[in-house]
This record gives sequence, C-alpha cells and structure tokens, in this order.
Amino acid sequence: MSYKQNASANRDALFGSAGGASGGKKKAKSNKKSNATTSSSMAGKESSSKATATQKPAPTSRGYVYSSKTKKSTMPIGLTGAAKEAKLKEAEEYREKAKKSMQKGIFSKADPLAASTYYKRAADAYQKCNEFGLERMYRISSADCQMSVGAFATAASEYTRAAELFEVADDEKIERRREVGRDCLLKASDAWLNMSEAGKAAASKVAAAKALTWGDESNALPRAALEALEDAVEAHVPDPLNPYSRYRQTGNSAFINPETEETAENPSPETLSFAEQHIVSMPYAHESVQDVVYLFISFGEYPSALYAQGAVSTLLSRDGVSSLTLSRSFAAETILTLAMGDPIAAEQQFLNRHVQKSAYLSSRECKLSEELFRAVKMRDEEALEEARSPAGSNRAAVGNLHESLREVVSMIQTSGVARKKINSSSKKGGKTGSSKSKPSSSKKKAASPKNKAASLEELSAMKTGYEKDVDAADNIDSSGLQEELDALDFGDDSDESDLDDDELDLR
Repeated sequence: MSYKQNASANRDALFGSAGGASGGKKKAKSNKKSNATTSSSMAGKESSSKATATQKPAPTSRGYVYSSKTKKSTMPIGLTGAAKEAKLKEAEEYREKAKKSMQKGIFSKADPLAASTYYKRAADAYQKCNEFGLERMYRISSADCQMSVGAFATAASEYTRAAELFEVADDEKIERRREVGRDCLLKASDAWLNMSEAGKAAASKVAAAKALTWGDESNALPRAALEALEDAVEAHVPDPLNPYSRYRQTGNSAFINPETEETAENPSPETLSFAEQHIVSMPYAHESVQDVVYLFISFGEYPSALYAQGAVSTLLSRDGVSSLTLSRSFAAETILTLAMGDPIAAEQQFLNRHVQKSAYLSSRECKLSEELFRAVKMRDEEALEEARSPAGSNRAAVGNLHESLREVVSMIQTSGVARKKINSSSKKGGKTGSSKSKPSSSKKKAASPKNKAASLEELSAMKTGYEKDVDAADNIDSSGLQEELDALDFGDDSDESDLDDDELDLR
C-alpha cells in the first residue's frame, strides 16, 4: 500500500468517506488492502517473535554498561577518481594560501582572519575526500586562528569537530586520542565562556571529562576522570546550591575559600549570592548532567552519582515548569541513597525536600520511593520485593526509570550497600561434586528413621565427654602440689617488700 492510500484509508476510518458511492467503494477497497497488509504484518511479527524466542541471550557479568546517547554516524562515502584528485588539489591550494596569510614581512603582518578561512576550506575539502587525519589537523589550525580574532562560536564548533574525529581515529594511540580530544573540548568550553554561554561551556566541559574514558572497558573509573566529571557537574550547579555536595569524592569547590571556616553545606551569604550568579539556567541543561549520572552508575560510583543527581534536581526545580522529570529525579535520589545503605538519609531528604513539591505528592515515583525506604528501614524483605516488583503496584514507576536505575533498584538490600548478584558456576560445581563424593551419607540419612525427642531422664544419663578430665583431676596429689607451690622462689627476698610468702594464697 502506498503512502497516499494508507493516509486516505486512515482518514476515511476516522471521519467517514467524502460522500457518494465512489467514496464507499474506495473505502471498501482500501479496507481490504489495509486488512491484507495488517494480516501479513501480524504474521511477520509472529514469525519474528518465534525466532527470537528460540534464541538465548548471551549472558553478561557486568550488567548495565554505559553508552552515549548519540550513536556514532557511519562515515560518508567520499569522492573517488578524478573528482577526489581535483578536490585534494583544491585543498592544497587553500593550505598554501593559509600559510602565506600567516607569514610576516617588512611591510606586512600576519592575517589570522584570512588564514582561518583558508584552513576551514581546506578542512572541508579533506572531509569530502575522507581524509580525516588531515581534516582534524586543519580544523585545529582554523580554530586557533579564529580564537585569536575573536570568532569564538566558529572556533568552538571547529574544536568540537576535531575532538569527534580524534575519538574515532584508528591511526592514533588511545592515550594520544584522549589527551588531544580533551584539550580540544576544553578549548571549546573556553570559547563558549568568552561568549557568555555558560550552558554550552558546561556541556563542553562534560564532554571533555568523558574524553578520559574513551576506549576504557574496565570496571573501575580512573581517578582523573572522576575528578574531571565532578568538576563538570559543579560547572552546572555550584556546590553551595547542591544538597548532596558532601558526597563529592574528589577536589574542592571553586566557590569555597579553603582558608576560611565555611563549607559547601554552610556557606556565607556572599558565597550563596555568588553561586546564584553562576548556576546554569539554559533549558535542557540537566540532560548532560543526567548523562554523567548514568556514567557514574555504570562504574558503581554511587556517591558521585548522588552528587550529580542532586545537581539535576536543582536545575529542574529552578526552571518552574518541570514536574514529571523532577519527580523521577527525586526518585533517583532515593534509590541511590538506598544503594549506599543509608535509609535514614533517604527518609530525611524525602520529608525535608521532596514532599515539599505538591506535584511530587501525587506522582507514582513518590509512592515507589516511600515504600522502598520504609521497607529497607524496617528490614522487611517481603515489602521490598513487593515495592520493586515489575508486576506489582509500582510497575509503572519502575518501568519509567532509566535502565541503570532499574538495575540499582533490583540490587537494593535491607542491610548494606547495593551489590550486583553474579551467579558463579563454581558454586554449582562444588555442590554437585560434594553430593557425588558422599553418596553413602545421603543414603544413610534417607534410610534412618527420624530422631525422637529424648526424655529428661535419658538426657541426664547421657555422658558429656568430660568425665575423663574429672577423673584425672581427682587423682592429683593436692598435698604434694601445695608443697611445690610453697617452695617456689619469686626472687623478692628484700626486707622492703610489704608482702610475705605466707600472705599469698596460691590456691
């Protein structure tokens, strides 16, 4: 069925035919065709579902693995043949012109504005030819020239493009890619700051921190990456405005003077007003910080994840329009606090901050959060399983959480911090081996009758096993032992001693 036929069929089904017998005939034909297509599509779905049901998913031991929201786009097909040679020749000409523009003479000076234009044209030409190594080099050269002439927006875009090329560069070592990519993104952040674009500058800082994790498949987050990510979180929300600033693991707040006695939890009024001026108020600024939360969760850094989630809630509570997203952020705070094994703190934040929002009181996330921390606080396993059950009353609230948070909910325990449950095959093997190695004991247990409860007379007549020790103690010569004890010399025969041997009772 074509697009027009499908649209007309849907329109006729909703509003009726246009009128006349012809409209009815067209409607009948279109309904027949639509029924045929729907039946074929349903058959295809059933066959595909049967095929997928037979396939077993591959087991994973790590659980949730962080992945960026933006998927890497496939490399476009570049020019080939004579067109590529002509474009490469054109790029060489632009490069030569850029070099001449930057040369100094007796009666001339360098022209970075013209050079930036030529470098950018050369980079665009190399991009069309799929010469990405040369493209990223001249992107950086163009951005450097644009920074010197004050074209900060174009410079930031060029630096960002160069960092994206370094992320997928196969001809460079991973350390080199991380170093240059992070440097380009930090320069892009500085360019946005020069334009008073605090939101874009903070987002570039987050991307620069993530550059330290490129190609990292380990289960531990490097210390340098953790510190850079927490600095990027503070670039969005200063620590004096973050309710979870005490959970920051590395570094110090840039808004707190270490020489004074004030802290991020108890700042001075001047510090608070200064922090208010530097909070990011750009729409959707919380999305980059929320992505950092998922990254922290994937590495098991729950304190840092809670610190970043507090920044997300602060940004959402200040925009004045967020209700559902803010409710989910509050629920994420409760879940991460419980994952750290602190139900008391989760209850305090729930009562002091979360329920102060009237929209949160009627949300599904509020019910889920309250049931979770009450079950953990009372150490009620059944209530905890019922609260987080995907088929229970909170199925909608649990289903709307992010994948990483759903995994954390499943790992919450009534005692201790959340840990992943990994089924080890060694335990199963050990159990089977022990059962095979002792077949006789199991048979004896099965054959022997159940033990009856012994009476009081039988229990008193039983031997305890200490009868031999009692008999050996009775056979000791007490008089000889006393004589040996009296003959002991402790080396204190001076007259200055206040104690006499007769006054010592050694029994």
